Amino acid sequence: MQVLFFILCAVCVYAKVTPDYFPQCKRSDPKIEKCVLDAIEAMRPQLKAGIPEVNIPALDPFTVPTLKLDRTAPNLRLKATVRHAKAYGGSDFKIEKLKLNLNNKYAAEIKLVIPKLVVTADYDVRGSRLLTLDINGKGKLRGNFTGITVVAKGIAKPIEKEGVMYIQAEKIVTRVKIGHGQVAFDDTERPVAAVSAATFFNASPGVVIDILNPLIDETSAAVLKAFINKVLGGIPLSEVLTDKK
Repeated sequence: MQVLFFILCAVCVYAKVTPDYFPQCKRSDPKIEKCVLDAIEAMRPQLKAGIPEVNIPALDPFTVPTLKLDRTAPNLRLKATVRHAKAYGGSDFKIEKLKLNLNNKYAAEIKLVIPKLVVTADYDVRGSRLLTLDINGKGKLRGNFTGITVVAKGIAKPIEKEGVMYIQAEKIVTRVKIGHGQVAFDDTERPVAAVSAATFFNASPGVVIDILNPLIDETSAAVLKAFINKVLGGIPLSEVLTDKK
């Protein structure tokens, strides 16, 4: 899911990245999608390690320091804090579709696939339940997920800061599908219950993922929006979109 951040930001970072490995794209280019896709491929080695010049962190692993999860839905009550989450494998993303509208608005749609993600994190779950399963506890999580498809749509708007125009993501919606998953918990409080929870998930990952999908979609969109705006907040709009020759 974290890959979306880098893809959707690709249009914005070219003015700040060394031209040796990032070709420039012009807003008026009728084939701007192709230019952006070529640019992303050229940038791939740098994305893996991160680009500090434009506040882009390493893609592999991609790290999220803290996540607060609080959701009540049919078959689900989840209240959790996730820390030190790391995802490995995002640099192997493949883009299947990219659409940009830079004429009368700033809009983008992208579809990509990630063959495999390995996720590690520290978790603290309280007062939570999945179906009839108690999932409270505290410890470490490791998950292996394969066949991931992500579709994201977003719109942005220009804002002015100290007389300079910037662009910020206004709304982002993601749809995430996970083909298969396996998890393991190392719980310091309830180790026996953690083994039962892992066994339950691994026996029917599709059922659990379907229940968690709305939460996965919402969390992915929130993380994506925060990171996009962090990058775009430091790059003037005149450098994000240009028709310089």
